[in-house]
Amino acid sequence: MTAHHNKDVQVFWSLQSPYCYLLLDRTLELDKRPDVSVIIRPVMPGVLRLPETYADRSKMERDYLDADVQRTADYLGLDYAEPNPSPVEFVPDAWIAASAQPRIGRLYDLFVMACRKGSALAFLDQVMRLLWDGRTPNWDEDDRVDDAVRRAGLDPLALLAEAEQDRAGIEAELAANNKSMHDYGHWGVPLMVFDGEPFYGQDRFDQLVWRLDRAAC
Repeated sequence: MTAHHNKDVQVFWSLQSPYCYLLLDRTLELDKRPDVSVIIRPVMPGVLRLPETYADRSKMERDYLDADVQRTADYLGLDYAEPNPSPVEFVPDAWIAASAQPRIGRLYDLFVMACRKGSALAFLDQVMRLLWDGRTPNWDEDDRVDDAVRRAGLDPLALLAEAEQDRAGIEAELAANNKSMHDYGHWGVPLMVFDGEPFYGQDRFDQLVWRLDRAAC
């Protein structure tokens, strides 16, 4: 038998990104390959990491993004709708984050801790759909997020308690992941990296697979 050596694929991921959601099913399938290990690296939403970049975006660009995401979801056969409410609280009619952020911190505490437990993909399989598939308006109410985390095989209250004990560590980890993105050559998500080569955007997934297939086992 031929021995398979794991090819590590890092995927820098934001819960706020519709394009990460569009990549979800393909990422789950990729991780099933015996020769591939997918490593999810959480990064904060771009509007929080790089506020000046998003503030400069025009209405034309925002409108095109909305149309492109819906078209790509239709093409992929994915249920899709903008999260209601958005994980990030925005200033009205702008891509500018509001000063108060009541939702994103808790989501990222759960996300980072799920990654540390080795359950990143199980977490994303549940929580990204909760946010983005359009079936759960008011996803932030009741115990909907916690129930999704439980479906991923995790204890949300235990994760949050651990996160509270390592606030500085979580912030440092997110900052390090952001720096790694830049070091690899891009700032946007989803950013897939194999053997030091960055592939930005869900539309580069096939080229990533092509590289993986050409790499020596």
